[in-house]
Amino acid sequence: MIFDRPTSVELVEVVSEFLEKEIKINLPDHLAFKTQIAINVLNIVKREQQNEEILSKESKEILLNLFKDPNKANIRELAKQIETGELKLDDKELQEALIEITKKKISVDNPKYSTYKKLIE
Repeated sequence: MIFDRPTSVELVEVVSEFLEKEIKINLPDHLAFKTQIAINVLNIVKREQQNEEILSKESKEILLNLFKDPNKANIRELAKQIETGELKLDDKELQEALIEITKKKISVDNPKYSTYKKLIE
């Protein structure tokens, strides 16, 4: 890779911390709220960048176990097969796959979410 330091993760983290510690505290409530939303978005981007490779690999494995065909092991195919009824929502294997993929997505979107914490225990 041609990029060294600071990494994109480090850059996003610095901006997030700056907004949190230096800017948000000096804003009126309505702008502090919007700034918190921006901070949350930056933190999602940071977690996605940090975990993208492993989460993509793990999700691909889940889909491979479900479809058994590498050409179909993707989220679009999953959605298509659910929509067309090829995969039935009462299928236990499908349910387990959806739960595992959802846990991976929540680990990026909001790892402090109480339901997520219960799911990973």
